[in-house]
Amino acid sequence: MSNKSWNESLDEMLAKLNNGEFVDQSLNEFEKTLNDTVLGNKNKSAAYSTFSTTNYRTVVPHINRSIENAAYSSRYDQILSCLENIIYDNYPDSKQNGYKKAVETYIEEIKNHQNDLKALEARVQKDLSEYKKKVRSTNVDDYLNGYYDALLMIKKIMNNSRLARLSELNNKIGK
Repeated sequence: MSNKSWNESLDEMLAKLNNGEFVDQSLNEFEKTLNDTVLGNKNKSAAYSTFSTTNYRTVVPHINRSIENAAYSSRYDQILSCLENIIYDNYPDSKQNGYKKAVETYIEEIKNHQNDLKALEARVQKDLSEYKKKVRSTNVDDYLNGYYDALLMIKKIMNNSRLARLSELNNKIGK
């Protein structure tokens, strides 16, 4: 697997796009660059994780596919909609309090940072690192596990919103 995560590749692609580095490329060249970097690294990462996991499946909250895949006018709208529409089917009640607390906290945070999602992404990453240490300790309760699960979901939602904007931009360039 590559040393560079697909998130880092995506950030680099967005930075290059904002700097106008792809202006001279044809749509086919841009699409190839996009596939070779961001999407290629994501697929490698997915293939690696599939290979290294077992058949054990943990029940975690999810988002209705129609909401998750809907078209949104901004990353803010997409993230907020997804956070507000999390489904907790079969998720243990003992973990739901921590999960819901994290989601509520980040709903408020995104409302306060709707124009600076990069700072919010940094906070999610910082909180993930902090809670990862906590859930690896021997005295872990379900509240912390739920909170950590929610942070993973929030990170996924934010990454998906970034990918959706990149895909939207790719479609606009193609027209």
